[in-house]
Amino acid sequence: MPDSSRPKVRLAVHSINWNIPRGEAFDPWLDEAVEAGYEGVSLFGFQCPDFIDEPDRLREALDKRGLELAAITGFVGDTPEWAEQLMQFMTHFGTRHLVCTDFQTELTIPRAAEILNERGRVSKQYDVKVYYHNHTGGVGETMTEVEQLMELLDPSLVHFMLDVGHATKDFPELPPRERAATFLERHWAQIEYLELKDWNETTDLNTPLGEGYADYDRIFKLVDAFGYRSEWLTVEQNGNQGLSNGRSPLETARISREFLTRYGL
Repeated sequence: MPDSSRPKVRLAVHSINWNIPRGEAFDPWLDEAVEAGYEGVSLFGFQCPDFIDEPDRLREALDKRGLELAAITGFVGDTPEWAEQLMQFMTHFGTRHLVCTDFQTELTIPRAAEILNERGRVSKQYDVKVYYHNHTGGVGETMTEVEQLMELLDPSLVHFMLDVGHATKDFPELPPRERAATFLERHWAQIEYLELKDWNETTDLNTPLGEGYADYDRIFKLVDAFGYRSEWLTVEQNGNQGLSNGRSPLETARISREFLTRYGL
């Protein structure tokens, strides 16, 4: 039975839904994140130089809207110096999820594991958790590759997550509808964090939740039965691919938010 004493899970939305806004586009994005019904936001690390020396400026922008910074997405190939600077930045917000992805790189699985394990060692002093984010074209693209990487990661240093949309697109070992849910059922005891995304052949990863193949009924049965280990779920959609069937980022973010109400969120 679900444990009613568990902390409430909150929803964040990623900046990629709005094509990664910076400069004058940043504050309007925050306004639309609130309008769409989210309590937090997630950023890419390469957006952080705009605030890295003035974290209070971002803190003020978030606080005035009642938002929190749920996660930062970096890259496995980031320099150790930049990765640590991001961790220091995250401490100003109490942000614990440093999500590390890669795509179109020359990394091998052993080298990626070496980098991530070392990053996890450094993260301990900042109370930050390092995760590997599965991605199209990355060293951990297929289910098999992700599981091979997991075997080389020290679970005391590196934590586990899944991007549901990329799994739905990129795990060829199973039919699309079964991919993410099967992986999560297999590894739920290790999974701490999810990015909620969907995929179909027409709108690719620029697909609102519920309009693709991801089996969210099966996924949320796991949450109900066994709980979820993070305070945050981050909703993503690849808005950098343009409009999704002509719909604005705000409209599609609302569609995904409304979809999640069926699971009590």
